[in-house]
Parts: sequence; C-alpha cells; structure tokens
Amino acid sequence: MHHYLLSMMKLLEKYYNINYYCTYKLLFFIFNRMLNPFHWLSLSKWNNRYINRCISLNKRQEAAGMDKGVDVYISNMALSTPITISFWIFSLACLVCSKILSVQLVRIILENDIIFYSLLVVFVICGYYVNEIFLFKNDKYKKYFAEFDKKKKYLLYYSIYVVSLIVQFATFYLLLIEIVV
Repeated sequence: MHHYLLSMMKLLEKYYNINYYCTYKLLFFIFNRMLNPFHWLSLSKWNNRYINRCISLNKRQEAAGMDKGVDVYISNMALSTPITISFWIFSLACLVCSKILSVQLVRIILENDIIFYSLLVVFVICGYYVNEIFLFKNDKYKKYFAEFDKKKKYLLYYSIYVVSLIVQFATFYLLLIEIVV
C-alpha cells in the first residue's frame, strides 16, 4: 500500500510539473518572443545605435530576470495552472457527490456564506501546500524543467497538457450545468 501511494504521489508530482512546464513555456514564448518588440528588432540588422542599445538593454534585463533559466514573473503567472488543477480536483469531487450521492454539494456551499468562505480559505491553504509539495519543495520544478528540456518529448508533454485542459473545461462545464439546473 505504501509503495502504491508513493508511486501515485510521484505520478501526480510529474503531472503537476508537466502542466506547469507547458504553461511556463507557452507564456515565455508569448511574452518574451511574440509580444516583445525588442526580440523582433534583434532579428534584423540595425545600424542605429539607439535601437541597438535598447536591444542590448532588453537582453540584459531578460538575463537579470532569469533565475537559473526560469523567469520569475512568467513563473508567477504560470502558477495559475497548478491552482486550476487543484480547483479541478475539488470540482470533480463536487460533481461525483452530485451524480453518485445525489447531494447538491455546490448549491449547499453557494447558499451558505459561512461554508463558502470557510471552504475558500481551506482551498487556498490546500492549494498553497499542494504547490509547495509538488513544485517548490527543494526546487523540484527546476529539476523537472531540466529533465523535460533534456528529453525533448514535447509532443507528449503538450498532449498531456491539452488533454488535461479539455478534461478540466468539460468538468467545469458539467459542474456549471449542475448548478444552473
């Protein structure tokens, strides 16, 4: 039983890190490549000293903002993914309660303010600790980032990420339908 629990924890840890990695890489590509005019200007050969100085300053700022290969600002934005996964697991539990046990758990939570705010506090605390255990304890995410970059199984990682997003949206949709009906 203990070995099974450890293997499930490792699998869940890898799942969280794959989703965090994919979100981070997508956000990095969008904000530091697609939407960054200095990146586009650096691709061309400019003879203007002012533009070259701006490009050089941008590259130094990007390098200074990186913490061993991880941009701190983008990393903070990418935290939305593990938090969404935690919320998805809670939503899945609510959906199971409503379908199998015929208990309208979401309506009970939404109608009672004390239960709603208490559950919100518990959810935030649990979300923090889940992120701490699976991502940030001993900088696990950096180890996984290095492993993922080394193995280069991008199709596998992004497939897991996309399927995960589809399942999450489907769960949220089904839960919303339960609330409305």
